Amino acid sequence: MKTKGPATPPPAARPGAPAPPDPLPLDRAALPAPIRSVVEGFGITSLYPPQAQALPHVLSGRSVLLACPTASGKSLVAYVALVQAALAHQTGLYLVPLRALAQEKYDELARFESLGLTVGVSMGDFDLDPRALERLDLLVATSEKADGLLRKGSPWLDRLGCVVADEIHLMRDPERGPTLEVALTRLRRLRPKLQVVALSATVGNSVEIADWLGAEHVASEFRPIPLKTGVYFDGRITFTDLSTRPIPPPGEPVQRLVRTVLEEGGQALVFVNTRRSSETLAEALLPTVRAALGPAARSEAKGSAQRLGAIAEEETEGIRRLSGLLPGAVAYHNASLTNAERRVVERAFRDRAVKVLVATPTLAAGINLPARRVIVRDTTRYDEALGFNAPIPAMEVQQMCGRAGRPGLDPAGEAVLIGRSEAEVESHLDDFLSAPPENVESRLAAEPALRMHLLALVASGAVRTEADLERFFESTFYGHRRPVRELDDKVQRVRDLLERSGFLERGNPLRATRFGELTSELYLDPMGALVLRTALERAPLGVGPFALLAAISASPDLAPFYLRRGEEKTFLDRFLEEEAELLVKPEEEPLRLDLDGLLGTLKTASLLEMWIDERPIMEITERFGVGAGDLRGRVEDADWLLFATTRLAQHFQRKVARAVDALALRVRYGVREELLDLVRLSGVGRVRGRALYRAGYPDRDALRRARVGDLARVLGSTSLAESVLRQVGVGPRGDSPPGPDLSAAAPPPVSGGAEGTPRRAPRPLEAYSDEP
Repeated sequence: MKTKGPATPPPAARPGAPAPPDPLPLDRAALPAPIRSVVEGFGITSLYPPQAQALPHVLSGRSVLLACPTASGKSLVAYVALVQAALAHQTGLYLVPLRALAQEKYDELARFESLGLTVGVSMGDFDLDPRALERLDLLVATSEKADGLLRKGSPWLDRLGCVVADEIHLMRDPERGPTLEVALTRLRRLRPKLQVVALSATVGNSVEIADWLGAEHVASEFRPIPLKTGVYFDGRITFTDLSTRPIPPPGEPVQRLVRTVLEEGGQALVFVNTRRSSETLAEALLPTVRAALGPAARSEAKGSAQRLGAIAEEETEGIRRLSGLLPGAVAYHNASLTNAERRVVERAFRDRAVKVLVATPTLAAGINLPARRVIVRDTTRYDEALGFNAPIPAMEVQQMCGRAGRPGLDPAGEAVLIGRSEAEVESHLDDFLSAPPENVESRLAAEPALRMHLLALVASGAVRTEADLERFFESTFYGHRRPVRELDDKVQRVRDLLERSGFLERGNPLRATRFGELTSELYLDPMGALVLRTALERAPLGVGPFALLAAISASPDLAPFYLRRGEEKTFLDRFLEEEAELLVKPEEEPLRLDLDGLLGTLKTASLLEMWIDERPIMEITERFGVGAGDLRGRVEDADWLLFATTRLAQHFQRKVARAVDALALRVRYGVREELLDLVRLSGVGRVRGRALYRAGYPDRDALRRARVGDLARVLGSTSLAESVLRQVGVGPRGDSPPGPDLSAAAPPPVSGGAEGTPRRAPRPLEAYSDEP
């Protein structure tokens, strides 16, 4: 490809390209009057061409696959389908891949509650409370939550009229793709007349996916604002249409691209391949961005920084770094941040208080954070299977580029890759920006996915015979693309493994044992359940916390931490010290851990040990070289696994059930045992709980004798002190007037269930994807 061309001004429509179709005025669309009134409340007066093309299919009850770029209006089509089903006294389910996306979609769907509908979101760790679920018309949930509902069965699903599969192209994701594929297959078999609305990026085989779903295929390249994509090298951007744009000095390539878009009044979103790069580049860009800020922008940026102080009891590395960046209108976004820290960053960028955001590629996986200019600095990332950096798939790069341009705010979007030579400019244009869309491949044939879903199918009664099993896999996307006999050998091997390991009874009809039923109900990998059962069988009556933490850390359901250089000796010494007490041995089935795997599990267990010893978050994260988001994620998973271990102990080893349950509570709250009574009060975490204990309030009985002023001095808040007194059953004592009842703040409907409900905390897609 030639890379020379005439210089051009800022992005405009490509010369010679056909003009996009005109939008369809809303009053000419065949929307039911109640739905139209709410749509108008969004400020929408006309429909984009792909919306106008898809909505007649949706309104007639047909399934639709809509494949088009970011910001082209796919969500509105999905919302209309769901609301139409709810108004017909059916239920509607919106499937999302990310927790953050679940909240975003819930907030938008909640606008339709003016029609008398009830909307809920499920994104926490607890399974749904069945009574609360029955009150819902519409539910936003991850694929894992939907899979959990299918495993247990629900009258709510028996009324399901419409399911939306957002980001359906993520069926290609090895971790979450199989669950999405199986959930859609099961829902369609359960409800043969189910309307499916699948939303996808532009992919090579979207027609094939639509055919699998029995859906109308609607594809479009429409974008509400123009997008130009190109590669920067040696002072200019070369676009895919071979036009060029000069980017004058000073500065390194990213600094130049950031400075020039800020001078035009836009924002920049920069993608890099590791979390460390996101942090260091954000700090390097701070002088460039700060120099471009006017007085009003500085004031807005300082306001966003002030929100950090209200989100946590303890300082984290993320809060410390962001406190230095946000006043300069710069931030970073990666998996080391806690969910609360990410929300502050996302809000600041949406509000334009942050002008430049440096992020890892997971941000492009669904969260709506567009910017006028997207800069993709890195087009490779570390591939653990290969052991070296490999090119990022073209679909992912194009998805990053699709974040360029904010409708209604930017006249155009511009996405720029960084080249390091003329040859790389040419290869980037060909291999990433002009590459044809990649196909979506099923990941269902991977053994870990097969063993989880095969067990769940049998345990839930979805399949009862070998013929049922064969028909089920024939109806999956895998079976749609290739002869299912290619899967037969793998399915048989997995079935044999599940029978030998005590999860399935031998022979026909297919039946799960009680162990298999529990494993499926608790959403455990069967190999993880074997690890936990082995640990319980060997646990003595006085089993210590570290032995249990090491056992759950050896489960495949809890991702171990990578070892840093120099840590091998530390954790090898710990192994030699604890070897006799370990409940599962690394050389035994089903573990068969190599040295790095063994030491990684001990690192994870040691981190959890420091957490329940109430060591400060900063101390823990610095000691182990991890982020607060990593810590929070492992704590959530450890809490769930200990809950699961308690349930297994109640059936197979009751003598240690109480010890496991107590440890689960300590892990949940990060405290020593003496604080458990205090930290279960709303608003009292590990830091405030310890402060109360040291001030002479070791339990709720002591709090009942306290005066509000004394508690306020300990807790640093009069309203929190009053709330604590109300929670322990007494009115506030003292001269202060009553404050708001913080414990009564209502969450969105159905964000979880009651304590004691079976837990599942699958790591979100964004959690481990930029680990190095």
